[in-house]
Amino acid sequence: MYIQEIGENVMMAFDTLRTHKVRSLLTMLGVIGGTMTVIAISSFLTGLREFVLSQTERFGPDLVFVSKFDNIGIRFSRPSLSERTRKDITVEDARALEELPTVRGVSPTMFVGSFGPSASNPVVKFRGVEANRPIIFGVWANYDEIRNVFIKEGRFFTRTEQERKTKVVIIGAAIAETLFGALDPVEKEIEVDGASYRVVGVMEKAPGDLFGGDPVEDRQLIVPFDTLQSAHPEIKNISITARANTGQFGRMIDQVTELMRRRRGVAANEPNDFGVNLPGSIYEAIAQIAAVAGLIVFPLSAAGLLVGGIGVMNIMLVSVTERTKEIGVRRAIGARKRDIVWQFLTEAITLTAIGGVIGIFIGWLISLALKRLAPTLPSVIPLWAVLLGFFVSCSVGLVFGIWPAMKAARLNPIEALRYE
Repeated sequence: MYIQEIGENVMMAFDTLRTHKVRSLLTMLGVIGGTMTVIAISSFLTGLREFVLSQTERFGPDLVFVSKFDNIGIRFSRPSLSERTRKDITVEDARALEELPTVRGVSPTMFVGSFGPSASNPVVKFRGVEANRPIIFGVWANYDEIRNVFIKEGRFFTRTEQERKTKVVIIGAAIAETLFGALDPVEKEIEVDGASYRVVGVMEKAPGDLFGGDPVEDRQLIVPFDTLQSAHPEIKNISITARANTGQFGRMIDQVTELMRRRRGVAANEPNDFGVNLPGSIYEAIAQIAAVAGLIVFPLSAAGLLVGGIGVMNIMLVSVTERTKEIGVRRAIGARKRDIVWQFLTEAITLTAIGGVIGIFIGWLISLALKRLAPTLPSVIPLWAVLLGFFVSCSVGLVFGIWPAMKAARLNPIEALRYE
């Protein structure tokens, strides 16, 4: 076909769509829904992947977290009974890991508080103003050398302050804003569960969590490990953060795993009774749910495209019947069978292509709405999803338009001219 003929067919297709607006729109609904779903879901999954990568980079390079639980990340249920009854991780484990040749630094970590809404959070006050859902982390003085601690004002505490169990604290941005407002928090005294702590540092504001609330970093207070352990001797279980020497990350994981198995008496044929997690694994639960959602939604999207394709085929069959005389006239004045085939195929492809464009636009609007609901989620529509959505929508018109087009081309010109 020549470009001029294609252009004429497209113009005829648009004219047909204008003549039957409602029918055409109803026919396109399946294609619109299918394409919209592809765009929206791919946008969400791409954004989630970018979020996990950015959060992993923010934690710092070459880190592992050792815990008695298999997963220290986001969980939607309690750890299993076997996990809860395992031996606790100890400070002695941290000191043993510190001696490994591949390890650059180690810090035990214990915390007081809850990551979600809970009545178990500590009470943190300044002049009668109480912080919202604070979490206290106890770490060693080298913690800021192991993972990224972004301090905006002040400093981190020293090894001497750790050894003397000095009551000093580094506070998150949300804590500082709530308690101090426009005041400078550094060197001020705050009340933490009835004890007086001196603020020596304030952290930068974190990017935010998935749904726009205050992230844990902004709600945390970092204090010397020995100080928090003295205040809460009832807390026995800790986790360990370890950082590898340059180029030794893989070897460090193997050495950490082997050492922990020996220290905990795990037999060679038994699985680990502890977890060695990477920063990305903290968000693994969300990523898994998103992946399952993709596996469920994409077949539904394909079903929507199938329904749309059947609708296109039906409307084109009706169109062939309605335009039988027109087809007869075109054949009588010299139109070939292939011209008739391309005329109806072009109409079908145009119909589904318009549905695809509308679906892409609606998917883009959903992506914008998602970004409003979760500002820290970089909801980005990948180019491949747009191209795939448009290609698939056009392909639906091509595949399901073939039969009506062939039926139109096979009409006997004389019989078609007699059709009323």
